Amino acid sequence: MIRERIDARIEKRLEAVIEPHIETWLHRFFRSDRGQSLIAEVTADFLVSWMKPGEGKSGGYFQRTLVDLVQQMAETDPDFRNAVIDALNPHFKS
Repeated sequence: MIRERIDARIEKRLEAVIEPHIETWLHRFFRSDRGQSLIAEVTADFLVSWMKPGEGKSGGYFQRTLVDLVQQMAETDPDFRNAVIDALNPHFKS
């Protein structure tokens, strides 16, 4: 009982000290070379895990996610939509 109260007090004090700084620390880390490398590695692993045989078929998780992402980017950046069209079929113009 006493141990739980002590643990709870320590936890609250740590949170009070650490929590205001976490976002700053994470931003600083992800802007560093190590952070950028970690982001690239995790992203590559994540994408490769989606690209299993059968995932490219209609309705696959990877395809749905990719289409959703392209739709969101097309809504916010009209030039992105044109770049996708050019990449998919250079002879097709909207």
